Amino acid sequence: MGEAKTSKPDDKVLQNLDVELRTALRPEDVKMPPVTLAGTLKALGPTFVLAGAIVGSGELIATTLLGAKIGFIMLWAIIVSCLAKVMIQEAIGRYIIVTGKGLHDMLDEIPGPRLGVSWAVWWVILLMVSLLVVMAGIFGAQGLALKGLFGGGSADIWGVAAGIVGIALLYRGIYDDLEKLVVFMVVAFSLITAALAFVGLQWTPYPVSVAEIAAGLAFGFPAAGVAVALSVFGMTGLSANEIVQYTYWAKGKGYAAWTGPQTAGGWLGRAKGWITVMRWDLGLAAVVYTLVTIAFYVMGAAVLHRMGITPGGFKLVDELANMYTQTLGPWCTTLFMFAAFVVLYSTYIVNTAGISRIVGDGLIRMKILRADDTTRVLFWRRIILILGPVIMFLLYYVFPSPAQLVILGGMLLSLSLPVISLISLHIDNKLKKEYPEVALGPTGTWLLRLSALTCVVFVIAGYIML
Repeated sequence: MGEAKTSKPDDKVLQNLDVELRTALRPEDVKMPPVTLAGTLKALGPTFVLAGAIVGSGELIATTLLGAKIGFIMLWAIIVSCLAKVMIQEAIGRYIIVTGKGLHDMLDEIPGPRLGVSWAVWWVILLMVSLLVVMAGIFGAQGLALKGLFGGGSADIWGVAAGIVGIALLYRGIYDDLEKLVVFMVVAFSLITAALAFVGLQWTPYPVSVAEIAAGLAFGFPAAGVAVALSVFGMTGLSANEIVQYTYWAKGKGYAAWTGPQTAGGWLGRAKGWITVMRWDLGLAAVVYTLVTIAFYVMGAAVLHRMGITPGGFKLVDELANMYTQTLGPWCTTLFMFAAFVVLYSTYIVNTAGISRIVGDGLIRMKILRADDTTRVLFWRRIILILGPVIMFLLYYVFPSPAQLVILGGMLLSLSLPVISLISLHIDNKLKKEYPEVALGPTGTWLLRLSALTCVVFVIAGYIML
């Protein structure tokens, strides 16, 4: 009797990789989109998976720092930052679903200068370099959170240990099994913060007044907060990094594959159906992360700003804890340290995986690396999976200031928002010419243009004011 075959982690990893890399959609992958609300909700996923990255350093560190530094005066910028990029993500997501192409296939078609590949492929590699600076700050901050959680030890050693465990989880494909649990914990912490910011603060020494909220919606742009505001704009809601990562999740999780090739009967109906599901995915996630981001900002402005604390240095996480210990009581210190670690660690995991995909696939597209099959692609991704955290640690070792690394990285990420905005406009125009039936309508087109204009103007104005 033959031995039963057992599935190894690599089997699942290679299977998922095959979907990501496939340039031609297959009829056998076709799946009809849901027609009921319940079915649609069950099909949501890509943006909520990215919630592990979206709710992270941008909210817990940068957004809170902005509120702590200048108070409520830039609440409007938080709202704009979260909402201005949704249409950009939708335009690119539509293209991926309709064509079945991957990120680098799409970017390599962008017109302009070429050095082996389109300038856009080179740009996305530079985007990942910007992200590495943010991740270096997270590398240090998660170590500080673990030190606070366990009451001692070296934050650097804790950070390195957590980083190594993360590499092992991703290397073996085990993190996929923990994904739902981590997202649940991130969402739980975010909801607690939102409940405290929107309701609970009114029964503490730090209530929020209507006048403060009104002042925050008055479009003030104080010079003292410009650098942090640019960083916040670069990271909160959707960063350029998360927008490009979405192409992998939307394709790998099924929306593009399930639409199937245009030669398969009923293609147009499936394309429209899965685009509708994607819009629900984007819209509901936008509501969630907008409310959560506002909540972190309010906590920073209401508690830390009034206390005269601007968190930073090696006391970063301890000082952030004041938002909870000063309102809920000292008993929640350990709970906060655990929650902060989960939020930061999920960001580290998701972005480390994203960097390995985008950089590895980009270097292969440039022919700097050679890969003739999925096994070789996986090999190079795993090499970069290890190199990424090593670079994060070295950056942190040279400049051991988690908060400042996050702020600097966020400012660098903001520079990519005008670029991804212009790319989305080109992709939208291309979709209108080639597949007008599934392109954005008049309202969506104007919203996309408004979104792109907002990103360009905010970033340019911010850097002029520096």
